[in-house]
Amino acid sequence: MAEISRRRLVGRAAAMAGAAALGGTTGASAAPGNHSATDAKMAQAKTEISIYHIWGTPPGGTPAATPAPMTQVIDAFNAQSKTVTVTSFTPGNYYETLQKTQADIAAGNPPDLVSVPWAFLNYAVEGLGVKELPTVAGDQFAALQGLMSESAWELVTKDDKVYGFPWGLSTPILYYNADVFKAAGVDPAVAFDTWANFAAEGKKIQEALGGNPVLALSYNKDWPAQTIIQSNGGRVLNDDGTFGFASEEAKQAMQTIADLDKAGLYDRGTRDELRPSFVAGSTAVLQSSVASLNGLTTDVKFTLGTSTWPKFGDKPVIASTGGSFLGVFSGDESKYAAVVEFLTFCGSEEGYSIWNQTGYVNISRLELERLPGQEPAYAQFDQGLVRETNWPSARGVEAGSTWDVYCERMWANDISVEEGVNKALEEINAIIGA
Repeated sequence: MAEISRRRLVGRAAAMAGAAALGGTTGASAAPGNHSATDAKMAQAKTEISIYHIWGTPPGGTPAATPAPMTQVIDAFNAQSKTVTVTSFTPGNYYETLQKTQADIAAGNPPDLVSVPWAFLNYAVEGLGVKELPTVAGDQFAALQGLMSESAWELVTKDDKVYGFPWGLSTPILYYNADVFKAAGVDPAVAFDTWANFAAEGKKIQEALGGNPVLALSYNKDWPAQTIIQSNGGRVLNDDGTFGFASEEAKQAMQTIADLDKAGLYDRGTRDELRPSFVAGSTAVLQSSVASLNGLTTDVKFTLGTSTWPKFGDKPVIASTGGSFLGVFSGDESKYAAVVEFLTFCGSEEGYSIWNQTGYVNISRLELERLPGQEPAYAQFDQGLVRETNWPSARGVEAGSTWDVYCERMWANDISVEEGVNKALEEINAIIGA
């Protein structure tokens, strides 16, 4: 188990952010003093490109006191580029971002870049018409490839064609309130060893919480469901393209969480409630992306620990990937060079070092220091991650959303696991035309 010093991580992030800001200031002051006319000409000559992503402030939201790393990357790029300006917009979560993208494409005003979940590569290709990256990059494609690890490019490859720039690779891990575990007399290494242990030790933790639920599975439920099913030897989507979530292994895995719910250990709260409840100390364990590491470490007032998932007996934990790639949707080929310039900066030492503050797994070719608390993510990475379920067809988002709803219902015992997987299979097959 890894416990994190909040001061250590926040201090490092602040130092990196300060260095990035200082670098931008230094670069600006190095220019000649009388340069207003030159600046005006440069501003007119700059190509403006747009990016839709999930890491900023959505409409109506309150901007963070410290800009998110993606915002810092964009700001750092804009500060040094003499030819390109990037404007960013955060429509909301991944689903809302893709909906906005689809609407704007239909209106003839596509964004130039979009953060697209790995799981929706098929949808991006068949439903949205994402551009092939070699077509966009031309003779600079080899240089782009050299910025990111070979295994990362496999995640954006379909039918031997590359459709995006690998960017945020995450995996779901468990965050826990180490102070509550200590008060309950529970050893995290024991509790997180197996699901049987977690169910037994969870009752002690629940007592320390005053009867509150212990475990919260955040974001869309289909994401943690994939890791849980795989770790029991099942699959959501089999290698032959058939669905495997109705197998005995999958049903047993899903029943494990439903049983925790019956015991009062599973938090049925809404998606907007789960993280605040954990930060406030009302629950003790939160599943979230490793990319949440920076934010959680900053926000919590207790000692934060991180862990891999419990095992099913002696079976290894087989976690899924998460995160997204940067897909090009620009309808203006004259902007391609600007897009490539920005992507090149993203993968550079300056750009990626800023991005690395998030907690995402480092998929660049740079040797960067790992953040305290990332140990479970890299342990799962070393064990071997399975790509997040890439739902087939142009209606893949709809299929994934359907499975997500059934996962939530099964875990809350709103429907039995047996009935839930069978109904999900029937509806998803109808959606994709199987």
